[in-house]
Amino acid sequence: MLLRLNWAQLIGTSLLSYISFSTAISVAPAVAADKIASENQNSKLVTHQAAQENTLPDLKQVLAKKGELGQKAESILEQKQPQVISQTDSSVPAANSSIDADKLRQDLLIQPLVKAGSVKRTYRPGLNFGTPSAFGASWGEFSIEASGATAGKLRNGDVDGSISTSIGLGDARKLVGLELGYTIGSIKNFGENGTFDLKAHRIVYEKDNNIVAVAGGWNTFAQYGNEGIRPSGAYGVVTTYSFLKVNDPVNQMPISFSVGAGGGDFRQGNASTGVFGGVGVQVHPQVGVGLGWSGVGLNVGASFIPVPTIPLTITAQGADLTDNSPGGTVFVLTVGYGSSSSLPK
Repeated sequence: MLLRLNWAQLIGTSLLSYISFSTAISVAPAVAADKIASENQNSKLVTHQAAQENTLPDLKQVLAKKGELGQKAESILEQKQPQVISQTDSSVPAANSSIDADKLRQDLLIQPLVKAGSVKRTYRPGLNFGTPSAFGASWGEFSIEASGATAGKLRNGDVDGSISTSIGLGDARKLVGLELGYTIGSIKNFGENGTFDLKAHRIVYEKDNNIVAVAGGWNTFAQYGNEGIRPSGAYGVVTTYSFLKVNDPVNQMPISFSVGAGGGDFRQGNASTGVFGGVGVQVHPQVGVGLGWSGVGLNVGASFIPVPTIPLTITAQGADLTDNSPGGTVFVLTVGYGSSSSLPK
């Protein structure tokens, strides 16, 4: 019995010793690991603090250097500023200096995009066909026309033509304009006959896109030769010129009316006076059409300006379509150069 108790005590003592030894072994590494971790953390903290302490002086040095550079830059700018000011354009007045007002206006003057006179004048087609107009040439204006016509009842069936020229004197707006005309009656028999005409004209009304002119003339007040002589006669005429489409930027559609009376070519038979009149309208910026009563017969025609900036007009008309005149019905083609300043531009 005693032996059994000794064995039991020996076994228990051995177990307790083993348990105590195992526990001591497991606890010792853990404590050591904790101690090592703590030492590492403290080392990192010390290292970080040392790094911060080492970095702060560097930052301070950088900031100090930046401050020194800023002061140097300001010093350089202060030194250069007078030189920059002295190098500026002397034409710009200083704030405290006296300003030349005329020179300043000249410097600020803006040149126009389109210079005066750089825009060319445009010309309009004719609106009178076989009847006189109250508008005419003024001082310095000149025109020339060459016409060709079928024979009609005269000239033995030969086609012939004529050349007419005119010059202007005076001013129809200020006082009165004078138009002196000369016509060579035959191109075929050039220089063998001719006539002279005279017309005095004046603008009596010009307002609100309407213009009215009056004129008095004397056809064939002088002549020479004996072939195809025109009868001499005086006349008077009134012409109005207005616009059907005032605000149209392309074609304002000018329209012209003329009415008058006279002798010579404007009368029929043995009558001393005949009444004439006509109307014409610009249907296109370069084309005008119209008709007229010459006092003897009906005329219908059209005029055309090939280049609007050149006063060259081509006119085609049928004259005396009623076949009342001695020459009968003829077709006339005319090429003319020149314009009248009396008409609106």
